[in-house]
Amino acid sequence: MSARSVKPGLTVKSGKRAKRAKRVVESSEFDAFARRILRAYARRVAAGDIEALAGLAMLSGEVDAVVREAVRGLRAVPYRYSWDEIGSRLGVSRQAVQMRYGDKSERPGLDRRLTEAGLTVSVSTLVDVFAAHHPGSPVPSACPGCGHRYQGDSTECPSLSTVRPLLFSRRAEDKQAVARLTSDQLDDLHDRKTARKSRQAARQASRPAPSPARDVPTLFDLVNGKG
Repeated sequence: MSARSVKPGLTVKSGKRAKRAKRVVESSEFDAFARRILRAYARRVAAGDIEALAGLAMLSGEVDAVVREAVRGLRAVPYRYSWDEIGSRLGVSRQAVQMRYGDKSERPGLDRRLTEAGLTVSVSTLVDVFAAHHPGSPVPSACPGCGHRYQGDSTECPSLSTVRPLLFSRRAEDKQAVARLTSDQLDDLHDRKTARKSRQAARQASRPAPSPARDVPTLFDLVNGKG
């Protein structure tokens, strides 16, 4: 091999190996690279490799696992990012991201349709969950969908509180599904405060009125024949 056939950059100068300068790779470049790999994988499967389809589909689980790992790191010391901050980056509510990636101790008791679907939940499912857990009128003592006991003036269970902001923000994606809600449920979805006040008023009105105060004879009155 002649000297001219060797690239100058690969030769050792003065008995020392030339050091290559470290290249800083931005996260956006990692993101673009990963997307190119996924698209290339899809093209290979689409070209007739049906046996690889299952492997391609399983990548969604891998992505969920690494996102969960990333969220766990962002929540830990020294970063301590809040669920609100993480949810805003994912375009979902704090309740939704906490439900999907939080520890069991941080998750409220939610409808399984929400926990199983996570961030990929459809508008149709959101509508079904919202309708199933809506208290209606008159307001019962517990949620008709999950049995959650209402405390004080509260008329919402954890599932309804979680699904409401998600459904409201995505209501335009599937208008046919949203149309399945009753007029009371639609009013509640669009004007939570007014609907909540109306439910609270109806609940208070349905409570039995206290018995009027009356004089109860004492033991002294009974002994003296006044009772």
